[in-house]
Amino acid sequence: MKQFFWVAAVVFLAACGGESEPESEPATEVEITGEAHYMERIMMPPDSVLEIALIDEVSGDRLVVERMEDVGAPPYPFDLRIDQDLMSSDNQYLLQLTLYLPDATPRFSAEVPVSSNQTNVSEVRLIGVDSSAQGMGSETLAVEWHSFQCGDVAVDANFEMDDQVTLSLPWGKAELPLVPAASGARYGDGEIEFWTRGTDQAHLTIADDDSVECSLRDSMSPWTQAMLDGVDFRAVGNEPGWHVEVMEEEGTMLLTLDHGANRHVFEDVEVWADQAGYHAESSDHEVTVTLAPEPCQDSMVGWTFPFTVSLDINGQALQACGRFLH
Repeated sequence: MKQFFWVAAVVFLAACGGESEPESEPATEVEITGEAHYMERIMMPPDSVLEIALIDEVSGDRLVVERMEDVGAPPYPFDLRIDQDLMSSDNQYLLQLTLYLPDATPRFSAEVPVSSNQTNVSEVRLIGVDSSAQGMGSETLAVEWHSFQCGDVAVDANFEMDDQVTLSLPWGKAELPLVPAASGARYGDGEIEFWTRGTDQAHLTIADDDSVECSLRDSMSPWTQAMLDGVDFRAVGNEPGWHVEVMEEEGTMLLTLDHGANRHVFEDVEVWADQAGYHAESSDHEVTVTLAPEPCQDSMVGWTFPFTVSLDINGQALQACGRFLH
């Protein structure tokens, strides 16, 4: 009898409770993360603001904007969140970062392509804004460099001169004269040939290798960007991935280790005579970069650079290939 009573009670209480309301699922967010910095040896004044905006490249709409107040000195880690429904996997997006002075004048800026599948932009270098260039149309700036992806090679082309093209390649620059062609514009020097057809089609041939088709890129190669940013020397190493950039006049060195996971900025860099290398120290690290003017073949892609580079940081030795950019 007692057993029947307890069963009946449980049934009665369950009936009184009724059906529970299904919990609504929280909206899923896309998280865009990274760290912004600039190379110049200056301190931003108090009340400076870093604005981060996500822009739909098709419509031009600013989908989300975040402002970091009174940011102080770099680096600036950021974490931009947006409703997943606002980002389509088919669309391309642009992450726009602008560092404003207290009077709302832009001092540094950068633009980085992102997508719903690629939201960790790692490090973003902010570039100084030239106040005299403000108000210039995008067409004026766009005529200088055209960026292509030619197989494994990121190529930036400058067509300022009518009878030649300047190519910025990872391992160096090449100035190619215009040569006869049945169609399009063909440039070559016997070792490298760059053949364009229209503004968005090209082919690149290097030495005896097969010609590869080139497609337009949304951004410059890191080698060209570093050159335009004023970097004097750049080297890249593998296993683990790392790179170093030195601005000699400013006395600044940017060292990025472990595929971008660790970044160190050194000031008051010692520049050795005869392009022999660099030495720098911070409170936690001592680094020496030794340059040898010997051909260096990149172990991942096979490109040959003019300098073999040895890095020593706190007793850890790493190898790389590099070159001067100016």
